[in-house]
Amino acid sequence: MTYLGIDGGGSKTVFLLADDRGRELARVHSGASNWLSVGRAAAAAAIRDGVARLAGPAPDFVCAGFAGAGRPEGLEFYRSVLEPLFPSSAVRVESDGLIAYVGAIGLSPGVLLIAGTGSIAIGRHADGAMIRAGGWGPHFGDEGGGFWIGREAVRTALRSLDTSRSDEFSVKVSAALGLSSTEKVVAEWGAGRIGVPEIAALFPVVLTLYPEEPAASILHLAASHLRSVTETALRRIDSSPRALSVMGSVASHPVMRRLIGLDFTDPVAPAETGAILLAKSMSGGH
Repeated sequence: MTYLGIDGGGSKTVFLLADDRGRELARVHSGASNWLSVGRAAAAAAIRDGVARLAGPAPDFVCAGFAGAGRPEGLEFYRSVLEPLFPSSAVRVESDGLIAYVGAIGLSPGVLLIAGTGSIAIGRHADGAMIRAGGWGPHFGDEGGGFWIGREAVRTALRSLDTSRSDEFSVKVSAALGLSSTEKVVAEWGAGRIGVPEIAALFPVVLTLYPEEPAASILHLAASHLRSVTETALRRIDSSPRALSVMGSVASHPVMRRLIGLDFTDPVAPAETGAILLAKSMSGGH
């Protein structure tokens, strides 16, 4: 039998095809598939693009985890895209947080902090019940994630215009966005030419300017938010000992791990492997 694991997030979507023995048969990357960030059309296009580039016969079992699938309307959307693509496969859709947790920690009690484009802490009780803290999307939550950091960088750069200063920070932010001036980001956002992925991609720019200000203040505040959401999830887990791990381009970066200041262990496997494990459980595999 073959198993397809899909990890769909705010910056990319990863497709991993494996066999019964866990051997990798194919790995494909496509664009962002978080419908809350990029919209339904772009998310569906990214999924179809990745599936179209997978070689070989259709997998027997598919487990896909997507940012935004934790909401009923998101779950319905992803099913409507995936099921027609795999009419002969058993398809399971979960949140990206669950597949990431299973990949990082397995089925033991604990907490996984995930911060890439967005941010969320996923916890598991000893009885298997899952909890979450944060992860409310780019417009109302996801504090400390890549988009939040990028948005703070843009805000800081725009405030510098109020004082008629053009500093190194502002110049680098506008250059990273492909703009001659940060002032233009407002119109570009309004026209849809710059969106969540582009703003989230400012995180590495802020890192290059750390530990100078204002990069230091932005990253320290981001770390504070990420520590807070992690500690909230830890307080809700009714088991001891509890595993604690971290994933995502933001939270797993050495600078951010140091600023967050919690004793994280490295994840056992990536999120797409967690999806494979859940896909195998659909067939009674281990």
